[in-house]
Amino acid sequence: MHGPDYAAVRHILSSPAIAGRTAPHIREDGFDWYPLLLEAETMSTGERLLVRIAYDLWHTDGEVALWEVPGRLGPSGFRRVLQALEVSRGEPAALDAAA
Repeated sequence: MHGPDYAAVRHILSSPAIAGRTAPHIREDGFDWYPLLLEAETMSTGERLLVRIAYDLWHTDGEVALWEVPGRLGPSGFRRVLQALEVSRGEPAALDAAA
């Protein structure tokens, strides 16, 4: 059984915008961060930010500045992050597969 942090990070990494590139790095017991972060280097700014936010939720390093979330994410990525934050708090979230 996975906790809310795992579910939140997986929700972000499963975003349709990046799922094809992140899926090989999602494990049942966690995430393969080194190759995931290397993969993110060739993504767009918004896609790379989704990976960075997921990493930050998992490692709690404070790597992502709060202003980046509304400032650099498009509407679907922004919704995805908000949903993931609800999940990480253990709150029910309407997880929209298309967001």
